[in-house]
Amino acid sequence: MKRTIKTLSLILVFSLSFFLLSCMKNEEEVLALDELGAATDYTQVVSSAVQVQQAALRDRVLGSGTIQGREEVSIKARASGVIKSIDFNLGAMLEKDQVLLTLDDTIATLNVSQLENQYKNSLKELKANEQLYDRGAISLVQLTQTQSSVDGLAAQLEQVKNNLKNTQIRTPIAGSVAEKTNLVVGDLIQAGQQIVRVVDLEHLRITLPVGQNQLFLIQEGAPAIITIRTPTETIEAEGFVSAISAGSDSRTGSWSVLVDFINPRPSLIKAGISAQVVIFNEDAPIYTLVPNSAMVYRDGMSSVYMVEGSSARKVRVKVVDQYGDQSAVESMEDGVTLTGKKVLVSALSRILDGSSVITKET
Repeated sequence: MKRTIKTLSLILVFSLSFFLLSCMKNEEEVLALDELGAATDYTQVVSSAVQVQQAALRDRVLGSGTIQGREEVSIKARASGVIKSIDFNLGAMLEKDQVLLTLDDTIATLNVSQLENQYKNSLKELKANEQLYDRGAISLVQLTQTQSSVDGLAAQLEQVKNNLKNTQIRTPIAGSVAEKTNLVVGDLIQAGQQIVRVVDLEHLRITLPVGQNQLFLIQEGAPAIITIRTPTETIEAEGFVSAISAGSDSRTGSWSVLVDFINPRPSLIKAGISAQVVIFNEDAPIYTLVPNSAMVYRDGMSSVYMVEGSSARKVRVKVVDQYGDQSAVESMEDGVTLTGKKVLVSALSRILDGSSVITKET
């Protein structure tokens, strides 16, 4: 009898323990489900919103290039000779027709003097022969030979005068010395030898290579902003498109666009410096613009979520164009305009039409 009571007691304790464990497990499962529901609650979503803009999309072309002088000239010797004087230094500012280098002109001067005397004598001989021809003393052939001799001497005299003039090497443009050949007084130079490179630093130019898509956005005369960054400051200048090449480069496939501008700091900005250029397209059409991050592509449709109070409204749109991080769109729903409204740009995967949202500005 006692054994039976003991056995029943053990069974009762075991059953009670099992019941308590089952209750605790159910409570843990309910708690886990509640936590999961809280974590996946779509009743209110925090999302960033931006203002829809009404502006041009492709209103500018960006590029970079190297600054050059609008006028640059490599000056070479036109005559051979010994250097008598050098009258310029690297970086010096030059006036138009300024003498840069002088050659020994002794031989050239003697040649000019000799031919001038010969030419004067030939003119006297020609005058005398004309009088003889008028009296019938000489034939027309003889008179013609004398005239030819005078013409030949005139040509030679002009040549030696040019040789004398070429003993002084001058700059054909105003500018600054960008390169100078290492020469000293007494050196012998040959005709055709380069002496100096002169660059006009007052009027500058940048040549930009552009592709086909950019080419259609650029017109001659279009305004441009040139930006030069130095270690201590940023310098800007206004310029314009002065020319566009008629054909593409056969090697690169790009077109050359020339942007001219006045040097805002001639003492600082030199040829060869890199610069960024923005060319403005004043004829760019105006669109309704939204960030690319606002676009939602679902079920074969393009749409955005427009903010209405504390809710998100799904608006179907047509993408007209895309450029950079902006999309040009048109509303496909009657009576709905996006201009002046705000659209959501984050947490879009958790948002449905009519979702309650809390927006924050970006």
